[in-house]
Amino acid sequence: MLTSILAPVDFSRDSARGLRLAAEIARRHNARLTVLHVDGLPAYSDQLPQFAADNTWGEYLTEHDSALEARLREFARPLEFEGEIEFAVARGDAASAVVAYARQRSCDLLVIAPRGAGYGQQFLLGSVSARVAAEATCPVLVARSRSGAAILGGGFAEPLVAVSNLELGARALEFTVALARVGTRVELLHVLESAEIAVGPPLPGAFHEAVAKGRRDVQARLERLASPLRSAGYATSVRVETGDPSFSILCRAEANANGLVVVARHAAGSLSTCAYRMVKHAPVPVLVVPSNALQVSKPLPPTNSRKMDVAGTWSG
Repeated sequence: MLTSILAPVDFSRDSARGLRLAAEIARRHNARLTVLHVDGLPAYSDQLPQFAADNTWGEYLTEHDSALEARLREFARPLEFEGEIEFAVARGDAASAVVAYARQRSCDLLVIAPRGAGYGQQFLLGSVSARVAAEATCPVLVARSRSGAAILGGGFAEPLVAVSNLELGARALEFTVALARVGTRVELLHVLESAEIAVGPPLPGAFHEAVAKGRRDVQARLERLASPLRSAGYATSVRVETGDPSFSILCRAEANANGLVVVARHAAGSLSTCAYRMVKHAPVPVLVVPSNALQVSKPLPPTNSRKMDVAGTWSG
């Protein structure tokens, strides 16, 4: 089960949208919701708490934190959240503080909304949501603009799962099922780049034959990965395309009814070019699942209470 969901907020409209999405997911899973605000000012060194203990500066920080917590409670009041909810204040660099808090509290899911800053501000200040998605040890749901409508009905509709390899694809699917609407269609997509295509001898038509064979092989692997989903009551579709992965995924998310895009993160500390572009530009929420996610999180099994292993089979 998803038992602990973290929602960082900065009191903006964007973060309010992310908080609403986090609350909807927490209601569905009966999970604890933690609302976190990172106060970037004043930044202080490790020596300051010792200095502040005997000075009015320490009293100021205590009062300042109490005022921020009261503001957090007021910010969350429109949610009318009846489950377990906590409010927390941290200081320092926003992305680092959010990632550290999620790791220390063993959160199962982190829901963050990107700010609507222009490219100039993003270049100067960096993207907090992208850094969090790159560094967090738990899955990160970036609440893009169509988040409000996507979750209606008890889960995301028609998620699009970008599969780069079978093991990461299976892990991403477990968390996809945890957030998806029961029985919805799940689309698996793999985009063949030119480097993935084994070109045969320089004979007429050899390149096209190699491309066709590569597509058939990947299609068969995706079908095996999707088979357990069908057995669990989810409609599935499998698609293999050739081209640029980022472009293909963004086009499908823009044109289709996908309510969620799911990508896997291969290594800690960085996002692939494709995952980064999804976080920055996808029109729908983006779920980034780290490669170690199964070791630190407890995804919800499908409706028949069976669990899918990385080989693409159900057990239990």
